Amino acid sequence: METSLRVSNPWEGSPVFVRERVSSTMDEARALAREGCAPGTVVVAGFQEKGRGRAPGRSWYSAPWESLLATLVLDSRVLPFPLVQLPLRSALAACRAVEEAAGVSLQIKWPNDLLHEGRKLAGILCETCGSAVLVGFGVNCTQSAFPEELSGRVCSILQASGREIVPLVLLPAVLAGMKAVIQSASWRDDVRSRLASRGLKVRVSRFQDEAVVEGTVRDVDDEGRLILEDEHGSLLAVLQGEVTRS
Repeated sequence: METSLRVSNPWEGSPVFVRERVSSTMDEARALAREGCAPGTVVVAGFQEKGRGRAPGRSWYSAPWESLLATLVLDSRVLPFPLVQLPLRSALAACRAVEEAAGVSLQIKWPNDLLHEGRKLAGILCETCGSAVLVGFGVNCTQSAFPEELSGRVCSILQASGREIVPLVLLPAVLAGMKAVIQSASWRDDVRSRLASRGLKVRVSRFQDEAVVEGTVRDVDDEGRLILEDEHGSLLAVLQGEVTRS
């Protein structure tokens, strides 16, 4: 294990481990959690060989040190809210950090992606490991271009704002945002004000049963579920799924 770097961390006394290359920061953080690391421990890497997204089969593209690739370890037993809220709260923390650093407005695509003008700029991945919960952040920072197959669908902070904000500079702001949003009582209002596709018709492929539901995006509830209104005016709450425009 490499030595920890002196990166500002609001979880005082918890280390930030910086790696040049890993399979994924989630894998590294999972290993640390199993060893009983302190809550607030962070793993950040320049490159991930097997970075993954929330949906099955999704990967994360990033050349070395162009994206913030980090995972934060938390103790689920002391979080003052149900775990189902964590993806949205984490997305909000990253959203605030990027907005402040880059001076741009972002939207939150339920439950855990950040969009700028319809293009994905960041994603969040939350997983459990015993009593620990792992929060993975992937934020495109300094890319000036992406592979052709991603063109028009993703963007970076540099492309969105013209500002070159390197990952290790953005990381302390994201961590501070996480510490704040964990205690936030207004998180739902802040998510609602940034909710992508609100008022628009979408399709949601539910993970639990692979069913596809359609409706107009109306809100998120206190549990972090997406609230849709169907063609008959009935409301439907979706716990997990992938949203696409109808």
